Amino acid sequence: MRLAITILFTLITSPAFSQDLVTVASTFLNDNKYIEAKETIDEVFEKPDGDKSARAWYTKGRIYHEILKSDAPEFNKFKSNLKDFTGEVALCYNKTKALTDPGNNLFRLANNQLEILWTDGINKGYKDYQELKFESAIKYFEMSQAVKPQDTTAYLYAGLSAQNAQNYKQAIDYYLAMKSFTRLSKLVYNRLIICKQAMNAPLEERLDMIEEALFEYPDHLPYIAEEVRALIKLNKFVEAESRLNTVLKRSPNNFELRLRRADLFDRIFKEAFSNGLPERSEKYFEMASEDYEIYLNTYPQDFTANYNYAVMINEQANRVYDRVNLMSEDEYVISGKNTEEIGHNWTRKALPYMEMCRKIKPDDPGTIRALKVFYERLKMTDKLAELNGKG
Repeated sequence: MRLAITILFTLITSPAFSQDLVTVASTFLNDNKYIEAKETIDEVFEKPDGDKSARAWYTKGRIYHEILKSDAPEFNKFKSNLKDFTGEVALCYNKTKALTDPGNNLFRLANNQLEILWTDGINKGYKDYQELKFESAIKYFEMSQAVKPQDTTAYLYAGLSAQNAQNYKQAIDYYLAMKSFTRLSKLVYNRLIICKQAMNAPLEERLDMIEEALFEYPDHLPYIAEEVRALIKLNKFVEAESRLNTVLKRSPNNFELRLRRADLFDRIFKEAFSNGLPERSEKYFEMASEDYEIYLNTYPQDFTANYNYAVMINEQANRVYDRVNLMSEDEYVISGKNTEEIGHNWTRKALPYMEMCRKIKPDDPGTIRALKVFYERLKMTDKLAELNGKG
């Protein structure tokens, strides 16, 4: 009796018995009885040597794969985390390949299933992306990530989906995940910078991202422009000026950066005067004027550049008018008219740029208010009358 029990125990625990269970699981799979198939194949892997069989791994992969594809609600309990469950399927196929050689039929079958699994996630994700179902698209792209963790496609599209869903932190995580196995493209850095802006990240944090992009693409002018913009907003004028001067020496015809420098010099012109540094203020006024005029000579219809240049020139006029207003009656008799004329000359210089603004945007209220002041100062009564009722 003891001998019979020993023989039976040996049969139950032998590799042959596990292979019989694989056959049973395959039968259930072919009959579309996926619950029974899963229970049977899971039993195989509870045996000591169950994970040594390529056939067992492949069969488990096929069963889990069918459960993954099925929409039947009874399978949802297995797929509460779609990416993790997809990872299990991929693991089965990869284990099959590891236990066979490339010439083996199971190796080829497992490899084909991996490609099908990856492509299915990409195609379903892209379909939902096109239909603006961004949250659903993310889940499918994550499935493809689980199959090919080092393929950039699924990470890029997951990032784009998250960004369109306004989940900017999630999008940044997907984009940055690609750094582990590839150099980030300009497209990805563009998206990272946009995400940082959209989520109102601190300026220092945005600057860090821009400088990371510049480390990879040091001569990419849009990144340089973004860096300068961030530096100016952080009042890091010295760093911004140094950066612009260096780049414009190499690319003197980059008008976007020249306008950026004009704006910077304009700010320094105003700041220096406020800080009691009139000589520095005048120096930067001259440099800003030069950059504005070079830019406007090429882009005369740029409303913002015309407006800002006119306002900067008018700042000079205001400083003169302030001196006139502070004069005593005696001082005004002696030099008031001449000093006032200096202010008028600055206003005359600003006038054509502000008038150009009106041509570009005839009803802009800021432009109309400024022109009323200019015309009144210069006693241009006809033009002032034409503006009555506007602004």
